[in-house]
Amino acid sequence: MEIINERQDLGYVHVAQQMLEPCLVFFQQWNNPEVVAVVLEDGRLLASPGAWRKHFVELQQIAFAARNVCPVKLFCEGPAAMIREILTDADGQRRALEIQSGVTQYGENLAKQTLSDIVSEALAVDATDIHLRMCGQDARISFRIDGLLCWQGNRSRIFVTEVVAAALNTQSDDCSDVFDERKISSASITLTLPEPYGEVRIRAQKSPCRDGFTVTLRLQKSAQLEVPALAALGFGNETVKQLQMLMQQSIGLILISGPTGHGKTTTLAAMNRLVPATRKVISLEDPIEIVQPAIEQKFVPNTAEHNAFSEMLKVVLREDPDLVEVSEIRDLETATSAVSAALTGHLVASTIHANDAMGIIPRLLDIGLTAVQLSQPDLLAGLIAQRLLPRLCQHCREIDMRLDDGAVWRRNSNGCEHCLHRGVSGRVVISEVLIPGNEACRFIRDQDFHGWREHLRERGWRSLASEAESLVRQGLVSLQDACEVVPNMRIQAFGVSAIKEENYADSI
Repeated sequence: MEIINERQDLGYVHVAQQMLEPCLVFFQQWNNPEVVAVVLEDGRLLASPGAWRKHFVELQQIAFAARNVCPVKLFCEGPAAMIREILTDADGQRRALEIQSGVTQYGENLAKQTLSDIVSEALAVDATDIHLRMCGQDARISFRIDGLLCWQGNRSRIFVTEVVAAALNTQSDDCSDVFDERKISSASITLTLPEPYGEVRIRAQKSPCRDGFTVTLRLQKSAQLEVPALAALGFGNETVKQLQMLMQQSIGLILISGPTGHGKTTTLAAMNRLVPATRKVISLEDPIEIVQPAIEQKFVPNTAEHNAFSEMLKVVLREDPDLVEVSEIRDLETATSAVSAALTGHLVASTIHANDAMGIIPRLLDIGLTAVQLSQPDLLAGLIAQRLLPRLCQHCREIDMRLDDGAVWRRNSNGCEHCLHRGVSGRVVISEVLIPGNEACRFIRDQDFHGWREHLRERGWRSLASEAESLVRQGLVSLQDACEVVPNMRIQAFGVSAIKEENYADSI
């Protein structure tokens, strides 16, 4: 018996179309994802170890059934996931032809199993997101690994569309709409995968585009149900002390900024571990991403009501909270309610999309708040910004340039076995914490952000760019990655890594 471990080892060969239906029936009848088989056009019967071990007689029957259409010449064994992928791709191609001729059918069980396979593949390489782009006859699949988008291959658009439809229509926790690829929709999905993954929560976002539609799946492993400590996330001792001091405040507004996928929600959950058990914490979320048993998490549904968060914020203020959290400030109504709560004796924490800590203020002004509102004393307890930078693989990194006091390193384009040939392995966090004092109120009121930045620099404040430069000089991240991810970081003359703080007044 021939052992085949990789799909590429099969060569350019197709599934025998006359035997596709019997192979699908064989897979579905056992209700076991590890029992699967397929007959290839070159006469090979490829089956999983579980199929050969438990259902040898039935496999012989498949070989006998193929004698007149595609005689089986060789028995082969391969991984169940690989065979399922071959089977689903062939089924998708067949279904595409059936749709063109007006005849189609729906394989829900196989679609559900395919979603589990794709998610398992993503988790195996520590991906945080799965990106599906449907265009033409293909579905382009990419994984977000260590902050980088990595193409994984193309599958049948017809079948992957059925996978998405089956997930949203039958496995979603909060999606009530019938699947329509022309509409924008979002949903939460819970999957139970084989060990070592267990239960996985997925946040799905779907939207149409010019030549099809896209789906982004944010993955959250069950391990994230255990809220991490700030030190375990990579924050330094000084930063942990600053964040601990913020969470001990009784009033004010704490805001964490950063792009999507850079750990804002995880950081806020870790900060909650610093809150003593004697304080009541209520968190308003859409969706609930990290389960935190010690706090009251309330799901605020994504409804047509534009002010759902602001209205719910008013409700929870009557429930005697010490700390109120909002998953994200997205609009003027929510921002106004958060400011009002912070000015009426509550500590409020939330996340927001902004360039950096100081950029939170221009972002709030852009939403619709006024400089007078934001400059009120004791309103802003703390402004935080963070980024996750790809960590260079220490086994294959290459010297980019030499400096008098060391060297600047870059990614190895070919990588090595330690980093799965990506050149990076994991990510490292950098952050900046800004605690506005009385002087900050004047700068905010006058919208003098350049002056505020100069004032902070004179007092030794470390920005995101300063933190990134330190990591570049330590050889932990590449200069190119730092410049792509970190705001206000540029290269000075002679190719030496340096930091330049941009004039915020130019961008407002």
